[in-house]
Amino acid sequence: MDLQSEVRIYNEAMGAKGAKGKLMGINSAGYYQVILEVQGRQFEAYFPIAGTVIMSGAPTVESEQIEVER
Repeated sequence: MDLQSEVRIYNEAMGAKGAKGKLMGINSAGYYQVILEVQGRQFEAYFPIAGTVIMSGAPTVESEQIEVER
């Protein structure tokens, strides 16, 4: 996942269940730096890496699978 990617954020302590955001950085102190969208407004937020799940905001494009005959 690259910086500036659209993400979904899951964090129990904050009650974030798939909140929309943008990954801005991962700092050495153990936090994700994100721009969090709340009620149509954007806020800078820091989520601890321990206890937070960051998921890509868009599904991965499936590549063509090659079938092997045996």
